[in-house]
Amino acid sequence: MKFEKIGSIGYKKGFLYGIIITLVFVVVINLFTSLAKYRLTESVKIVDSVVSYSPYDFKIMEIYKQKEDSKCTDKDGDCYEKLSGTDRMPSDGYVLNSENSHCELNTGGKDNEAKLTSNEAGETVISGLTVRDKCYLYYDREKSAKELIVDNSNYHEGVTPHFDGIACLSGCDYQENGLYETEDDFGESYYFRGTVDDNWVKFGIDSNNQPLWWRIIRINGDGTIRLIYAGSGNNISDKGEETNALLNQTFDANKWDYLSVGYEYQSGQAHGNGTPSNALTQLENWFKDNLEDEWNNGNGKIDKNAGFCNDRTHSDYNYTVWNENNFYDGGDPLYSQFYFGSFLRLSSYKTPTLKCSTKTYKNADFFTYKGAAKGTQSLNYPIGLITADEVAFAGGLHSKINSKYWLYTNQEYWTMSPYMFEASYHESRVFTVYSDGTLIYKSIDSKIGLRPVINLKADTEFTGTGISTDPYVVKNA
Repeated sequence: MKFEKIGSIGYKKGFLYGIIITLVFVVVINLFTSLAKYRLTESVKIVDSVVSYSPYDFKIMEIYKQKEDSKCTDKDGDCYEKLSGTDRMPSDGYVLNSENSHCELNTGGKDNEAKLTSNEAGETVISGLTVRDKCYLYYDREKSAKELIVDNSNYHEGVTPHFDGIACLSGCDYQENGLYETEDDFGESYYFRGTVDDNWVKFGIDSNNQPLWWRIIRINGDGTIRLIYAGSGNNISDKGEETNALLNQTFDANKWDYLSVGYEYQSGQAHGNGTPSNALTQLENWFKDNLEDEWNNGNGKIDKNAGFCNDRTHSDYNYTVWNENNFYDGGDPLYSQFYFGSFLRLSSYKTPTLKCSTKTYKNADFFTYKGAAKGTQSLNYPIGLITADEVAFAGGLHSKINSKYWLYTNQEYWTMSPYMFEASYHESRVFTVYSDGTLIYKSIDSKIGLRPVINLKADTEFTGTGISTDPYVVKNA
């Protein structure tokens, strides 16, 4: 902690308590070590002398920290505990609550000239301090990204939305707007639905040295944060309307092969991998060009274990079936029509899911990075696409326009959910989001946009509030 006297008044060196007129001090609480954020004892230079002290020697401070099990921040309630003179000041994991922290004049009343803030280096700064002021510092526990997102959102705890209609803030089948929850394969997942504007994230720098913008799809059940690309630029006003990272891309060129609906596929296997689709190839190239530096950073924030569901299970609404060995069994697939699992789930039953089906043959449809602990362990980089089910959770609906939910961009883009094989056209199809927001399909050889999806680690910390003019920014990235 450093006290810097502003202006010299010519008093005898070494005298501190003899000063009888009001002086202005600037107090900066500095980092102590990598394990503790603040020093307990320091030295201060008064003119040319040095005085050793601790914060409580001057009796100018009372320091409070939020209780471990407390979520409240009412300074007059039972939210904080006072530190004694022998306690260390709050270590890493705490942040100054500038609203609660304040200084009081010796004569009584709040000192409106004293300012208590945090700077970009994470230091607590007290400026405009008057001699004989007493300051009260309140420190809150730093929230995880999950806690911050839930607290900043319109969270509908325990509410199950309606999935038989489109959702938005107003003017849709259902006025469902905010953060909801459902289960995925790893726990409770929190997803954004409707016309939300509090799921913006700035993370990474693209190949043109522009900040990358993302939207939060959901908090995964393991606490990781799933993001979908939303453009690049310094701020929301110059980001532009383009939200596809890659334009005019096929999902794969070989529409005659029903296996080509796979993110990766293998000849003769309904759930094979090994041959990358064009979508995967293009996304991995984009990752290498724009995120590889972040990925190679030893403290990088991109999660390697979170996967991407390419549900290739067959639908009950089929003219053909798969046999027990994962091979197609029902005649020549070029002359047979069949639907994949997502089709019936989203078009007829209206029951989206965030679980990658147990029918996917030992996680063969759960695509993950080569170094992951689960899934296919086949991807060169941990990157994928949004699923059709996630679009439905966000407020989209099969075959119905919705230009009011947050995934609407006035642009077409691929999901990674197979739709059907249409025998009469010899055409494999995958779910897409149309430019009007409709959740529908295209032949896999169509040329539309790709919006990359990545996952941030569960221990990621954010600053900001998540709105477009104050997006979440990943700390220490």
